[in-house]
Amino acid sequence: MGMAASQARYLGLTARKTNVEYEGQQVNQARMALAKECANTFSELIALEVPTAPSTQDYTTLQYSYEDGTNTETISNMTELQNDPNYNYMVTHYHFAEIYKGVKSLKSNPQVTFGDKSAKETVSMNSVTYDETTDTYSVDGRALSKYDSSVQEQKDVYSQIVKDYPDFVKTDVSEVYTYTNSDGKICFTTKSDLKKAVDGSADLPQYKLVEDVPDYVGNSAVLPYDSTDSTQKTALEQIRKDFPSESIAETDQIYTWTFQGKTYFATLEDLRTTAQSAPDPTKPTENQNKLNQYDAEGVKTKVEVTEKAFVDLDNSGRPQSIKYEDSSIVYSLNTETITDEAAYNDAMNQYQYAMANYEKRIRDINAKTEKIQEEDRTLELRLRQLDTEQEALQTELEAVKKVIDKNIESTFKTFES
Repeated sequence: MGMAASQARYLGLTARKTNVEYEGQQVNQARMALAKECANTFSELIALEVPTAPSTQDYTTLQYSYEDGTNTETISNMTELQNDPNYNYMVTHYHFAEIYKGVKSLKSNPQVTFGDKSAKETVSMNSVTYDETTDTYSVDGRALSKYDSSVQEQKDVYSQIVKDYPDFVKTDVSEVYTYTNSDGKICFTTKSDLKKAVDGSADLPQYKLVEDVPDYVGNSAVLPYDSTDSTQKTALEQIRKDFPSESIAETDQIYTWTFQGKTYFATLEDLRTTAQSAPDPTKPTENQNKLNQYDAEGVKTKVEVTEKAFVDLDNSGRPQSIKYEDSSIVYSLNTETITDEAAYNDAMNQYQYAMANYEKRIRDINAKTEKIQEEDRTLELRLRQLDTEQEALQTELEAVKKVIDKNIESTFKTFES
């Protein structure tokens, strides 16, 4: 039984030793994989490029300019000419000027409302006559009379007119005339304007009440476009010139209002469409669509010209003066060192972004390397444990083998005797 037990023990120890050796091989292979991963991480670290901060020198140029008596002209480009006996450069120069332009914009939350409103219109001077015998003015054959505030209908219309056109109230009431036109509308005008029409010096402006027309845009009162107002007329002409394909260039149904010192224009169609766009009919001014509105104003504009010039250079090749082909004036050039701050700031922002990414990559690589090293230390500790176990198993195997050898020797000696 002792022999059998020793053999069993020996076989168990041998199997365990084989397992330990196999596990040791696995640990070594895992450490080799970690070593390869660590080498790749190091290669990745070496391949990283450190971002370079931008230099202001890269965004600094020499700029040439001169005064032409009206504007400061800045030279943006100079291209040398070949085989031209009189001019040596093609020069592009520019200045900024306020140019009167039409402007289109979309008004958010316009709150367009409709109601009864006064309207100013113009009647041809040829329609106005005066009868000296009866001291009576007529428009299209309809006799005018002085405004009578005791007539309630006249009073109601007059009150609305002076509300919408405050300048009209400056006219002495005794100079205000009225009549009913062919449409049944009560119209008002002034004696001074009637005289001008009769004299043939101007068409007749007159005022009347119109129903269901644009009333307000937000808190701004809306009035029909007044062609006799030179400021409005100039603005609308510019708008139509700059937006020839827009509906405002094709229709006469145009209304105006003033907001924050600017006079805006819109077509009746756009105003009506916007007023009807509210999704909730019970709240007609809420959530209306944006309104197409126009105005005319001085817009700062770059005026650029390219032309031939003779540029006089000093000994170092730097331009000193310039004379253009269509002028006899020689302009002295001012030299400035200009840094493109916007471009430099953009480049600095890009650098800071790249630097942040670079530092993050370094942190990520360091963290990954630290994790690999931690895993390797764990595997190394396990390998040492396996080595210790391997030595213990080897020692025990040798002891068991001695016992087996001794048992064999004693057994065979017994049979020999």
